Amino acid sequence: MSRRVRLVAGFTLAFLAVGGLLWAVGPEAVLAELVSADLAVLSVGFLAVVAALGVWSEAVRRLLASTGHTVRGRRYRSAYLSGEFLKQVLPMGQSGGPVLMSYTVSRETAAPYESTLAAASVFAFLNVVASLVLAVVGLALLVATQRGPSGTLLRNVLVAMVAVTVVVLALTYLAVYRREVLEGIALRVAAGLRRTVGRVSPRADAALAPERVADAAARFGGSIGDLAGDRRRIGTTVALAVTGWLCFLLPLYTSFLAIGEPVPYALVVFVVPVVTLLNVVPLPGGLGGFEVALAGVTAALAPVGLPTATAAVFLFRLSNYWFIVLLGGLAAASLSVRVSDPPPVVPLEDDEGV
Repeated sequence: MSRRVRLVAGFTLAFLAVGGLLWAVGPEAVLAELVSADLAVLSVGFLAVVAALGVWSEAVRRLLASTGHTVRGRRYRSAYLSGEFLKQVLPMGQSGGPVLMSYTVSRETAAPYESTLAAASVFAFLNVVASLVLAVVGLALLVATQRGPSGTLLRNVLVAMVAVTVVVLALTYLAVYRREVLEGIALRVAAGLRRTVGRVSPRADAALAPERVADAAARFGGSIGDLAGDRRRIGTTVALAVTGWLCFLLPLYTSFLAIGEPVPYALVVFVVPVVTLLNVVPLPGGLGGFEVALAGVTAALAPVGLPTATAAVFLFRLSNYWFIVLLGGLAAASLSVRVSDPPPVVPLEDDEGV
């Protein structure tokens, strides 16, 4: 099955899931909320998304600079947005975000693939840490003001957050102190892919050759070590990640505000990172599963009905997802980036495009 066919199939399933949510909630009630939205208030959310993307791209740029490779200017920003575009439209693109981002940035700048992958991976990891911090702060504020989850729901939320935190801490330990373990895992995964994908793709077979993977893993590990040793740079990156998240979350707050049903910003800060972390639906941008989960959790915690929560989530996704797809798509078109050719795990010397 070609990538374009998988892409169409993914979006078809996503739209069916969103349509199912709309049918279950009641399209008339949701539409009534949508048409009442204040467009001026809603526009603030779009500006906040632009700010978030700008802050996050600056964080990646600074991490890349700490590896000795300086990138800047319009071409870098376009490459970053192109990576965001691929991450949003490809099934499972969220999990492969650093690979997609590193490929587009290294393709359009002088920064090597491995250094860019290290910077993008470190940022993705620190961005998860930042989202966890914000979720904990948001939950604490909700509980303190008696607006948060309680009983079984609170227990389930805490268990999920503890599980994610344990995974994050384990990955931190491996990345900083046991990089050889991660390199060994990369070699085993590459060997498995070469035995399967490599049989039908000479390009993948060459890219996944043991010596190429070992060399790339060593350079990637070295870049990770350089980044981990710069604590000041890491602190700055976390601060930028938190700032980006605060901007990125604002559209949900303004969406509720636009339809005349304001909710506490602490609720937004809590629910969006949690739903994002736990959403494992293998569809473009998590479409379908994300909307269902976010609308359900928000309606359970906020003094609003499910139709109102669903309408606010739909408005949120206009800026949080579709606006990013639009910006990223325009950037990708300007750089001739395509979704038809996936980036390799290990780049070949004659790669010409995504």
